[in-house]
Amino acid sequence: MNIYEKRAAFKKKVMESEDMLTLVGAFDGITARLVQHVGFDGAYMGGQAAASSMLGVPDIGLVTATEQVKHAHDLASCIDMPFLMDADTGYGNEVNARRTIHDLEDAGIYGAHFEDQVTPKRCGGMSGVQVISMEEYLKKLEMILKYRRDPNFMVIGRTDAASVYGLDEAIRRGNMMADAGADMVFYGHVLKNLDEIKRVCDETKVPVMYCLMEFSRDVCFTLDELKAAGVRICIWPNGLWMRWWKAAHDLMVQFKETGDPKTFFDDLYTPAECNELLGIKEWNPSAAE
Repeated sequence: MNIYEKRAAFKKKVMESEDMLTLVGAFDGITARLVQHVGFDGAYMGGQAAASSMLGVPDIGLVTATEQVKHAHDLASCIDMPFLMDADTGYGNEVNARRTIHDLEDAGIYGAHFEDQVTPKRCGGMSGVQVISMEEYLKKLEMILKYRRDPNFMVIGRTDAASVYGLDEAIRRGNMMADAGADMVFYGHVLKNLDEIKRVCDETKVPVMYCLMEFSRDVCFTLDELKAAGVRICIWPNGLWMRWWKAAHDLMVQFKETGDPKTFFDDLYTPAECNELLGIKEWNPSAAE
């Protein structure tokens, strides 16, 4: 199947099935391959993971559209599975968003979410989030939908209004996004409990995407709980790179303290295992012998 057929199949599954799909956050080529190797429903590239892995900076609007799209293209090229990404605010106003949607489609991904924050934005889990008016946001969303060439490229509306104006306003905005033509709605990182998650799923006119984050144990729900609440796509954007950072830090501390790699030798993939995961047999079968 070509990318258009793959997008069509994915969108049909999302829109018509009541099953919940789980997409795991990847931040580079090898983590994208790991997501596919383990067998999740798809991969996802979040703004926070991209900013930290590409530039070593926080998610406060420092990554350009060109950098984000290039990184998404590189990750999508490593795998053969659904891949969604964080397109921030569309990188400007409605004119900028028109170019952004074309670049995203050309990157070979399956869809992206566009938020109603001001530009420059910040991670939705941070304090001080500001959102634009719905009049301004809808101009941007309508431009994205008008100039989307592939109708099966998923355009996901995202509102961060819950942390600013409360859940009622967030749901109002979510349904305005749905009425304008968004395929799904994403309510950011601030839903406090399963009752709120179920409420947005019940009251939103299109399927809802939910972000599973490790902010605290109180808001860290199981996949079964989220499915029962009505979530259609669960993204797990940061768990992998948060664990990756800690594992890398602990390994370096151990090596610095002991100077002896034999102390952690058994915890490493072998070179052969690394090359197998990287697809050595696909690229050069003779090199795998």
